[in-house]
Amino acid sequence: MKYFVLLILLFSAHHQLHAVEEKTIHVEGQLSRGSWMDFTSSPELNLKKLFELLGHSRTGEKLIKEAQYKASRSGQTLHDVVKAGESSLTDTTLVRKFSPHSPEHVIYESRSMVFISRHLGWDDALLDLAHELTHFVYRESFNPYSDSFNAKDFIKSTIEGHGGEVQAFLTECRVLKELFSTKVQSRSHCQKIEGDRGELSFSKAVELFYHVGDYYPSFNKQLEGRSIASSFSDLKGEKINFISSAYGVPYPIAALMEYDLVLNKVCENDKKRLAYMQQGPQRGPASTLVGKEKFQETYSERCPQK
Repeated sequence: MKYFVLLILLFSAHHQLHAVEEKTIHVEGQLSRGSWMDFTSSPELNLKKLFELLGHSRTGEKLIKEAQYKASRSGQTLHDVVKAGESSLTDTTLVRKFSPHSPEHVIYESRSMVFISRHLGWDDALLDLAHELTHFVYRESFNPYSDSFNAKDFIKSTIEGHGGEVQAFLTECRVLKELFSTKVQSRSHCQKIEGDRGELSFSKAVELFYHVGDYYPSFNKQLEGRSIASSFSDLKGEKINFISSAYGVPYPIAALMEYDLVLNKVCENDKKRLAYMQQGPQRGPASTLVGKEKFQETYSERCPQK
């Protein structure tokens, strides 16, 4: 049976690049200078070395094993899903398949790829690898075609959800403590989320991610326009701590921008699917006709101006 495959960029977990500065890596001090891609002429060998160094961390070792297991479930290895790129990010693509003869029946499949910026030193590349692997292993999958897909949950999931930005940042902080000197640790945001006994606080990290600086008035107005402002009590106009490298704005704002892009793509794809439904036979099993009517109703509600 012939299937149409529609690809939609579902999620890009873009990590703010760390400042490049001279640091000391306890596990391999001699590698602290220069880009991690300068180690050999082979990107594969350089990645292998990066994984080796991350494995010197207890947190990193555990993360690598979990990432290997997840990759193996789709018949891949870590070197199939982790590559050098222009920036550090995790891309998940949703593949949607349907038959033109039965467009009401849809099959979904997601695929993820991790990229580590080729321009970083060993220290920053290690932290980014820990960060992005956290997204790869723990990020909860979601279906933007679902009736429950909405802006509020998307923003919260991106920042606070399982495998989201906060969890990835906490993982990064643990690796930082396990592999780097106190001097290096003092230059990060990690100390801002430590409790009295040095433990990392999830709630403090959440607060930092919702600091949007001068963007606060306009962004809060956008949330009010969508009737979801009351759901973000941590949102404040305080100094920005984290910027999305993909959008150049704080993560809550970037998440809403990402949501709108995804929804626009969903509406484009659903418009095509709706056209196939309307071209099909007007008679058929009652269940099929009800399914078509429900889909058209959902489309009209979600994409009123498309």
